[in-house]
Amino acid sequence: MIKKGDLVKWWDGRLATVVSDSYTHRFMDADDHDMVAHGMGHLAGVYSGAVDTVCMETGQKRRLRLSHHNYEVISESR
Repeated sequence: MIKKGDLVKWWDGRLATVVSDSYTHRFMDADDHDMVAHGMGHLAGVYSGAVDTVCMETGQKRRLRLSHHNYEVISESR
């Protein structure tokens, strides 16, 4: 299980540090926003585990979706 303090490598090769514990987030794409706009918001989105990360090179904060496997845990915090 990924946790706060772990070092991860994003799919694009950049390194980032996990800065939050895992939580549940509702991910929505453009189609989901259209559903909300037409009164079907209760059917929109996908719930998944997530953590917040900060890129070591740029300082950019990014939410990492745990159900996608587009990252690799490089080192685990103790």
